[in-house]
Amino acid sequence: MKKFLTFLLILILLLGGGALYGWNYYNGVGEQPLKTEEETILVTVEPNDNFSSVLNRLDNEGLLKNLLVTRIYFRYHPKETKLKPGTYTVHAQGTLHEIIEELNTGKDINEIVVTLPEGLNVERMGEVFEEKGMFTKDAFVNAVANYPTPTWLENLEGRRYAMEGFLFPSTYKFKRGQTPEYIVDYLYRAFVSQMNSIASELGTSIPTSKWNEVLTIAAMIEREAANTEEMPVISSVIYNRMAANMKLQIDATVVYALGLNAKDHVTLEDLKVNSPYNTYLNKGLPLGPIASPGAAAIKAALRPAQNTGYLYYVLNPATDSHFFTANYNEFLQKKAEYANN
Repeated sequence: MKKFLTFLLILILLLGGGALYGWNYYNGVGEQPLKTEEETILVTVEPNDNFSSVLNRLDNEGLLKNLLVTRIYFRYHPKETKLKPGTYTVHAQGTLHEIIEELNTGKDINEIVVTLPEGLNVERMGEVFEEKGMFTKDAFVNAVANYPTPTWLENLEGRRYAMEGFLFPSTYKFKRGQTPEYIVDYLYRAFVSQMNSIASELGTSIPTSKWNEVLTIAAMIEREAANTEEMPVISSVIYNRMAANMKLQIDATVVYALGLNAKDHVTLEDLKVNSPYNTYLNKGLPLGPIASPGAAAIKAALRPAQNTGYLYYVLNPATDSHFFTANYNEFLQKKAEYANN
C-alpha cells in the first residue's frame, strides 16, 4: 500500500510538472514564436496571403519554434490581421501580436513613393523616377516614346511625344523593380480614370475625340496659372483669344519648344523659335499638351470663367497672382509697373 501511494504521488507530480511545462511552453511560443538569434528578419506577404499562409512560409523556412502551438495560441489569443502584399522588417524577438502589428502597419521595404507634381513634362517625369532610383530618365523617355499610341489620338506628326500630357500627375506607390513600361501604362490608365471621374463630377461626357484639345488647353493653364483659383480665368483668356482670332502668345509653349525648365527666363529672341509649339508664331492651339495637367486645370479647360472679356494677363510679383484685363494699353501699363517694382 505504501509503495502504491508513493507511485501515485510521483505520477501526480510528473503529470503536474508536465502540465506546467506544457503551459509554460505554450505561453513561451506566444511570447516569442520565432526561432532565430537575429534581431530582425524580413517577412514577405504574397498577394492573396492570409496570416495562416505566412505562418506556413515561416515554418518552411525553419523560423518558427512550433507551427501547431503558434496556431493554437493565435486561435485563443486572436488579433485582427490587415495584411498587404510586400516585404516587411519585423522584430524577431517580438511577441506574436507584435509581429502581426508590424505586418499590419509596416512599410514595404520595396515600396517607393513617387510624387509627380502637376505641370511636369515627360522628361521631367523621367528625372523624378531617376532621382528615386527606379530607373534612368532615358529609360522612362524611351518607354513613353514606344508606348502604343491610343486609337483616339490622331495627327501625331511633329509632336515631341505622343503621350505628352496623358500621364496623370499624382502621388503613387510603386515597387522597386517595376519597369518603365509598366509605369507608363499605369500613369496612362490613371489619366483615363481621371477623365472619366471628372466627366462624372461635372455631369457631362467628354468624348475621346476632344481629349487632345482639352488636355492641350489644360496643360497651358497648368503652366501659366499662379494658383488653382485663377485657372478658370486663365482658361477664359485662352478661349477669348481664340474667339478673337488672336495668337495665344503663351510663354509656357515657348519654354516647351525650347526644352527649357519652367523657371528659365524667356527672352524676346526665344519668342522667335521655329516650332509648332510656339504660340507667338502660330495661331491656334499647339500640336498637343506641353505638360501633364492636374484635375483642377482639366476642369478649368472644360469650364472656363464666363463672360470675362479678358484678353491679357500679367504676373504681379508682389502678390504672386495675375492681373487680368481686356485693354491692351492697361496690360502694357501694368507690365511696366510690375517690372519696375
